[in-house]
Amino acid sequence: MPPKSAPRKVEAPVRRTQAERRESTRRKLLDATIEALVEQGYARLTTVEVAKRAGVSQGALFTHFETKEELLAVAVEHLFPRLIQDFLAGVGARPSGKDRVGAAVDMLWTAYQRPELQAAIELYVAARTVPELQKALAVVDGPHRQNMHRVARELFPDVAATHPDFDGVVELALDAVQGAAVGGAARPADPAHRRMLDTLARFMRVAFAPKD
Repeated sequence: MPPKSAPRKVEAPVRRTQAERRESTRRKLLDATIEALVEQGYARLTTVEVAKRAGVSQGALFTHFETKEELLAVAVEHLFPRLIQDFLAGVGARPSGKDRVGAAVDMLWTAYQRPELQAAIELYVAARTVPELQKALAVVDGPHRQNMHRVARELFPDVAATHPDFDGVVELALDAVQGAAVGGAARPADPAHRRMLDTLARFMRVAFAPKD
């Protein structure tokens, strides 16, 4: 008879701490919020639907977020770092000989075409008439803008160190692309968008050119 194999030792499941379980639930709620916002839009999104998608009760949702507006703003905050990483990866993936300004403008436009960022823009538009949402978004928008300026300084360190208007040009580029993205919701295939992006890139090249 063949020898009997030793009984297999069953590893006890690793128990998560309360803080880990809480953070996991919070992430599920934020991901579910973005998912629902993309599919349903701001006007139709409810905390009941978000809780259902996250697999928790509505009461549990409100132990993490006091209001629907806070939930939406934090979900956008949760989304931004991922988009910034994808933006940097996209710029870095372009051929080394390609104009970096043009690559940055193109990838910024690509980022604004993503459904989740389109959904975030919808919140910014809605905030005009929803003071609670405006207040909640203001808390996360400032740090996000600072992060975008930090990314721009990383992409163009020499220009950032020598041009006094660097931050102003970056802010202008961000607002131009975001504004075009809002208009693009009604006319997504308009060739004027390509012309605008090319013009913006030319303007930035001139603005970033070495000063005599």
